[in-house]
Amino acid sequence: MTDNSFPAGFLWGASTAAYQIEGAVREDGRGPSIWDTFSHTPGKIANGDTGDVACDHYHRWRDDIGLLRELGIGAYRFSTAWPRIQPTGRGAPNEKGLEFYDRLVDALLDANIQPWLCLYHWDLPQALEDKGGWRNRDTAYRYRDYAAIVARRLADRVSYWATFNEPNIFTYRGLGQGDHAPGLQSREAVWRAIHTVNLAHGLGVLALREQRADLKLGNIYNLAPREPATDREQDRVACELMGAIMNDAFPDPQFLGKYPEPIADDIKPYVRDGDLAIIKQKLDYFAFNHYSRSRIRWDNDHLFHVGYAKIDAPVTAMGWPITPDGLRESLVDAKARWSGDLPVYILENGAAFDDAVDAEGRVRDPQRIDFLRGYLGALLDAVAAGVPVKGYFVWSLLDNFEWALGYDKRFGIVYVDYTTQKRIPKDSYFFYRELARGAPLDR
Repeated sequence: MTDNSFPAGFLWGASTAAYQIEGAVREDGRGPSIWDTFSHTPGKIANGDTGDVACDHYHRWRDDIGLLRELGIGAYRFSTAWPRIQPTGRGAPNEKGLEFYDRLVDALLDANIQPWLCLYHWDLPQALEDKGGWRNRDTAYRYRDYAAIVARRLADRVSYWATFNEPNIFTYRGLGQGDHAPGLQSREAVWRAIHTVNLAHGLGVLALREQRADLKLGNIYNLAPREPATDREQDRVACELMGAIMNDAFPDPQFLGKYPEPIADDIKPYVRDGDLAIIKQKLDYFAFNHYSRSRIRWDNDHLFHVGYAKIDAPVTAMGWPITPDGLRESLVDAKARWSGDLPVYILENGAAFDDAVDAEGRVRDPQRIDFLRGYLGALLDAVAAGVPVKGYFVWSLLDNFEWALGYDKRFGIVYVDYTTQKRIPKDSYFFYRELARGAPLDR
């Protein structure tokens, strides 16, 4: 392997999420999710956008698998929509929902693309939210039942499973910051939810193993370096708190069997005897998403006393600093703290830019190509430092519903015209295709 070549057998993939692309929110028995409710609440989403149609993937999945096949990648990470499979989050499964994922998985396998299934990407059934959602310990047991239903149906064909995508984001932003569904602002709700989700993870792993012992199981964290803005004590305290919530609150109990010190006392009232033993299950791989590092300062006006200081670096359309060294640092730190010799996968990395179709019908996105080149170079640096990185999944295959930002921000390597649903591969799609075909990284 040269410095610019990827390891033999390196897995190239792309990722999406159900609510962000599927649409068809009221078809074939699907129940409402917290994101349906939140996006239909005036003032919550940019431009009043919703996920009602999104990329219409529910009807256009054949075309989208065609794009994946042409891309030449080896794996596709998607999520199953809990309210499509269990409309109220409990009880008998919705057969039509399961049939959709049957068709999707079979078509992926026919295209020689390995399906990677994430059981939860933020779309909690609204009926469970009405009973307290992730603040309610019982939701962990409802999740266990849901995981078992999906595994009974798909585990004969899907080998790689993830219990949750970015549990730090949907707990902190949905229940603390309030700009994501269900839109609460409560420190107590965050502590409760962190533990319920961890418990759900452990119960889910047990349920999956019960269906098939040979499944490859993991969780998908969101990791990034966080540094204090200054050497002031307040900034350091704020940074340690955010590091505990955003980096450590899930991998610590899942790998180390304990909560990180800055938040352990806050979560302790919700921990029952035996919970941590359930949470700490043997996993088969370590996966995380990475976007950008952050600089933390104390903010008296914020619920968690957290603010963000400017980093001197170019930024994406999201305003996020482009700091590839943060990926290398996160990979090295993860190996030292949690993953050890487990195979490591990056399951989301990408950037939003102000993409447009030019007069020739082409989408030129050189900034995204430069972004990918920089972050993949940092990944190779981590491999050279001894981190067993086995694969990389770009976020995202398609432009899609970007949560509270609606359709304003485009992360895809394929452009989506939301009026016509036409897909146009961007220049970055062809750049990524060359890498998937074995080209060395030009850096």
